[in-house]
Amino acid sequence: MPSETPTAADCVFCDIVAGRLHAEILHEDERTVAFLDNTAVMEGHTLVIPKRHAVDIWAISEDDAAAVMRMAHRMAGVLQAALEPHGMTLFQANRPAGWQDVFHLHVHLVPRRNSDHLHRPWVVDRADPAALARTRHRILRRAGAAAHPAPAEVIPDDHG
Repeated sequence: MPSETPTAADCVFCDIVAGRLHAEILHEDERTVAFLDNTAVMEGHTLVIPKRHAVDIWAISEDDAAAVMRMAHRMAGVLQAALEPHGMTLFQANRPAGWQDVFHLHVHLVPRRNSDHLHRPWVVDRADPAALARTRHRILRRAGAAAHPAPAEVIPDDHG
């Protein structure tokens, strides 16, 4: 990571966790905090963060990552009940090339309306199957067997 990446000592999200910076906190537990984004793009735009500083997806522990996702799931239910959105967009960005602005891992929960002003940032188009196969081979070759477990046993259902 670039040297300008903040540490826990100069991280605004760590300041929120420590109570040094105000946030509209919706819920917290021993590992995570959920609060309204002060740059909200939609009503109810919520951030879920780990309490322990982790710059991005590569720095967070599996346990903290799981706790963040559990809180995101819980908060999606709360937002659904309170705001009754038509949908929900969740995203998590890493490093500047991935659109990360605050260098403490966070998941955005953005309640959506059918006619809101937000738009998908890319056009969906089918990938070339040969390119997908080449990419899979490259990933598995570099990751080794740990990334490629044996196929799961297929258990027929009642329909076949």
